[in-house]
Amino acid sequence: MKRLFLTIATIMFFSTINPGFAQDELELTLEGCVDLAFKKNPELQMAEKQVAKAKASVWESYSTILPQVQASASFQRAWEIQQTTIPNFIKLMMPPDLGNLIPELQGMPDYVQIAFGLENTYTYGASLTQPLFLGGAGVAGVKIARSAYRASQKELEAQRQDLILQTTNAFYACLVASEIVTVQQEALSQAEENFATVEKKYNVGSASGFDKMRAEVEVANLKPQVITAKNNYNSALTGLRTVLGLDRDTLIKIQGSLTFANDDLSSISLADLQKMALIKRPVVQALDEQKNISKKSITVAKSQFLPKLFFTTDYSYLAMKGDDPLSKLSQDDFSKGFTSAISLQIPLFTGFKNTKQYQKAKIDYNIMMDTERQMQNNIAAEVEIAYNKFKETLEKYESANQSVALAKEALRLANLMYEEGANTQLDVMGSRLALTQAQLNFISSLYEYQMARYQLRRVTGTLKGIL
Repeated sequence: MKRLFLTIATIMFFSTINPGFAQDELELTLEGCVDLAFKKNPELQMAEKQVAKAKASVWESYSTILPQVQASASFQRAWEIQQTTIPNFIKLMMPPDLGNLIPELQGMPDYVQIAFGLENTYTYGASLTQPLFLGGAGVAGVKIARSAYRASQKELEAQRQDLILQTTNAFYACLVASEIVTVQQEALSQAEENFATVEKKYNVGSASGFDKMRAEVEVANLKPQVITAKNNYNSALTGLRTVLGLDRDTLIKIQGSLTFANDDLSSISLADLQKMALIKRPVVQALDEQKNISKKSITVAKSQFLPKLFFTTDYSYLAMKGDDPLSKLSQDDFSKGFTSAISLQIPLFTGFKNTKQYQKAKIDYNIMMDTERQMQNNIAAEVEIAYNKFKETLEKYESANQSVALAKEALRLANLMYEEGANTQLDVMGSRLALTQAQLNFISSLYEYQMARYQLRRVTGTLKGIL
């Protein structure tokens, strides 16, 4: 028990002086977060498996137009051989006068029973079937599988861009929460410094007790805001862990800063951005492949009305024995057979099945055309909304950036004038509150700008990396 207690105490001691001894802290950049999300996101992993499945379907589609070769071998044991009743041809071929000379012939039966085959039958060989004409269904099936494969790739790319936006949103939320903690802590530090200044002036009689009390209340009011900011930061880290699929106990540290980054899309007009989206959006490209699938499905349905031509050939060996099936069997006991045939299948009436399938294929294609028009309108609206939001956040950022500089200078002058007795404590508190609000507005505007920039990239199909 003493040894166990000593071991536990040692572990607790080293864990206290070095927290990394218990668990390493995971440092994450924005690029690292996206890479980790790509590896761990379950929806993205399922989409990747769908791409692999669609690729396998392409090779599977070739089976309808390639030859089918099969080898076979069989053994058949007849426990009882069936007999067939046939006329007695020997009696029928004899002249009637011969029966008078040989009385025994008249007693022959008119019918006899005969058995065909032996007890044991052995066969082996190979056969080949080659479709010669399928009414266009074979080639159309291959093209459908290829379009489905390309569509799955585009859908995967769309999910990747959505995941990038989701991950960057969670990452920047952590940066914003961290910046807010810094702002609130600075505000608290300034309030404490101001309280110390007011207290000194109170001690020498140059400040009233009301000023001292008001400065002390300001410090007390800011402390809960710092606690709330820290809690919001921890909540943002939890949200990031959830997006990345990390365990809730994983310690993470964000590496990055909330800075302004210009974007080339700001110089492109709305109309050009809408045209760009209709070309580069992965969902649009996937829909184009779906249109090809619907169009080729009409060809497949139409092929059901056309004749089909097949070529078959068979090469086999046959042997029959009447003795023990386990007895020795040689190749000389087998006889060879080699046949080839061309068969034509003409559909005459299928209970209106082919007609209705053709009608359904045409309706599906028309539905796809309607879907395309609706998607184009929706994408144009998405781009317009994202573009207006991007312009709005850019203007808000520029305004907030100027406000911070003005608020800092105003607070500096308010502190200087208060020390010289030219203004009141209320002026200092108002200036400090204005600076804190300006800093929070700046952080919020910068976060909104970054998210609007990423959103505009997503709706135009250009969010393929970290900007």
